[in-house]
Amino acid sequence: MKDPLAFLKSRRTWLVAAIALVLAAVLVPWPWVLREEAVTALDPARVRIVRTPGGMLELATLQKVEDFGWQVTHTCPLIDCGELLGKTTSEIRVTAHYTYRIRLAQEWTLRLVQDHYELVVPPLEAKLPVAFDTSAMQIRTEKGSWLSPAAGPNREAVVRHLGDELARRAERADYKRLAEQMAAATVAEFARKWMGEQMEPATVPIRVTFGAPAPQAKALAQ
Repeated sequence: MKDPLAFLKSRRTWLVAAIALVLAAVLVPWPWVLREEAVTALDPARVRIVRTPGGMLELATLQKVEDFGWQVTHTCPLIDCGELLGKTTSEIRVTAHYTYRIRLAQEWTLRLVQDHYELVVPPLEAKLPVAFDTSAMQIRTEKGSWLSPAAGPNREAVVRHLGDELARRAERADYKRLAEQMAAATVAEFARKWMGEQMEPATVPIRVTFGAPAPQAKALAQ
């Protein structure tokens, strides 16, 4: 049998070496390389397919850089402690893609007015939820003091509320006005092609209006 003292010394040497390696791994800034990979977690049983009755015609997409902020403060009974304890603010920046479309099933009206066609189509509708590029998304969080609410939950909150905020902005009249010119060009192109296939080709300009159908007009959809 080997010398027990020598055996203990050898084990002690290995233990010291192991501790030294662990400390070196923790304290020394090694150039660690992280491996990243996607994890597929799509359950086919949870996929829901929703049909669009009558179909939609996409007309134009407005790409716009959007900033959105969310802040949280403490609330205390009897006194206002928000300013005293500080607030936590998260700001997110994304490039939103606002796509506008119209319903094909609704009535389109077309009439010849002197030197042009007047085409009245349904109003523009925003495609929801609004799409945005996650790879270019930027989030910044700032705490007023070390007593301010935790940063992590507030960062999650600003992302969670982003969809509703983008949907609200998509319905703004000024956003729709920015998209109307390109959308009208797409509708006129679609109508000119339809007229060439179903009736005589249009030889005069087609002016497009988004709104309620005009009375006593010829329906393009018929």
